[in-house]
Amino acid sequence: MEPKSPSKSKLPVPGSVHSCQSWKIGMTLLVLLVVVGIYLVFRSSRVDNVLNGSYFTVVVDCGSTGTRVNVYKWRNVGAVSNQNLPILLHLYPDNSTKGGCEYHCMQTEPGLDNFVGNESGVRASLEPLFIWAEQRVPLERHGDTPVFVLGTAGLRRLPVDDGRRILKDVERVVMEHRFLCRRSWIRVLSGKEEAYYGWVALNYQMGVFGNSLRLPTLGLLDLGGSSLQVVAALNKSTEDEHVFKSRIGSVEHQIFAYSLPAFGLNEAFDRTVIMLSHTQELRESAGDRFELNHPCLGSGLVQNYTCHGCFGKKKDNEVNAILLVGDPNWEKCKGLARAAATNLSSSDWSPLTNDSNCMGLSFYNGKNELKLTAFTRSVARFHALSGFFAVYSMLNLSQRANLTKIWEEGQMLCARSWTGLPSIFTNQKYAGQYCFRVPYLAAVIEDALCLGDKEIIFGPGDVSWTLGAALLEGESMRLGSAKAHAGILAPGNNWMPMYS
Repeated sequence: MEPKSPSKSKLPVPGSVHSCQSWKIGMTLLVLLVVVGIYLVFRSSRVDNVLNGSYFTVVVDCGSTGTRVNVYKWRNVGAVSNQNLPILLHLYPDNSTKGGCEYHCMQTEPGLDNFVGNESGVRASLEPLFIWAEQRVPLERHGDTPVFVLGTAGLRRLPVDDGRRILKDVERVVMEHRFLCRRSWIRVLSGKEEAYYGWVALNYQMGVFGNSLRLPTLGLLDLGGSSLQVVAALNKSTEDEHVFKSRIGSVEHQIFAYSLPAFGLNEAFDRTVIMLSHTQELRESAGDRFELNHPCLGSGLVQNYTCHGCFGKKKDNEVNAILLVGDPNWEKCKGLARAAATNLSSSDWSPLTNDSNCMGLSFYNGKNELKLTAFTRSVARFHALSGFFAVYSMLNLSQRANLTKIWEEGQMLCARSWTGLPSIFTNQKYAGQYCFRVPYLAAVIEDALCLGDKEIIFGPGDVSWTLGAALLEGESMRLGSAKAHAGILAPGNNWMPMYS
């Protein structure tokens, strides 16, 4: 074949080259526009689900006695109702679910603070809860359902490095599931946060927020295993480290919030054992263990117990196992409960068997005395939740507190033989401590918090601080904004301390 001369070769037409390049660029832009469009439509549908329809929030409560999960289903109604707050459609678990715990039924034990350096323990605690939560949220909604994993008093009392290690282990488990999560949503709450969330939950669930009649807010008493929270709104501005501003919808509140570590049910009982060890001689029993008589334990009860403060200056790794022996004595038990409630020193508990009320909290936070009467004067009604409700409901009394009746019921309970007690308790683990818990409950209200003259309602049993956390932590999802706490004002803008 004759080779083509240069003059016979087809030369590229400049216009055609430009046209080809333009076509490629155009197709690329078109593909990008289609991808962006699909993303925006998908994102818009997810936002519409939140803004105009129902949505879910998962909150994992990492407490001192166990780890619990709540799933909340909401309907957003915009700014025309409930002070711009969503409507709670359903709470899981609900009151129809019965389980081993008294005021919350989806729980693993013990608390995560027992698993420092034990990733498998953390995983074993969390996995059943996440699987259970995933079964309550429709599969197609997992990816836009936020999960908040929040620690309370058990994790607060750990050294910071130990807390970080546990949160890292938690993060690994969370990231294996399809729920929406950010690192900042896995953290340890301050005591003030926990208290405030409980107050928000109570007033939201009782219909105070959003009511056109502007009902007075309710005060909160929340008793856990390790700590005690006291929260209420003030009727005037007050300068105090425990007071801050809060805005719910269009209404601003002055809130005082106390979180009292070591005043929870379990730590208070621990304190009574230490008090007794300092005021009676420990007797050595068989097996190289020491015996200690406890006036709040039933006759016939013998309980293995680990006490870290019962042997004076001995180190924690030395012998600290004792046998608690039931030696029921109502007057001594009542005085011991009052001493634990007011946090008096171990040597001063025995005289506290009289009926002198309102002693306040001694030696709290390095101060000689703390009395809440100045803050609680303006509060019409308190609701006592969690541990308060669990103990009180066992007495089968009316919801409205009658302290005289509580003391009487406590005395009758403590007079019963231990062999006849376990059958009346749903939680066998702490059945032996109820003779202490009943007078302790009354002493906290009457002697420590000085609320004996206030109206106090025990319950509702299904109110938890996790509802307040779901409302406020989930605000960014509800509003499609990154400002999760737009309505909260707090001193120093340090409302959200976390391990980082």
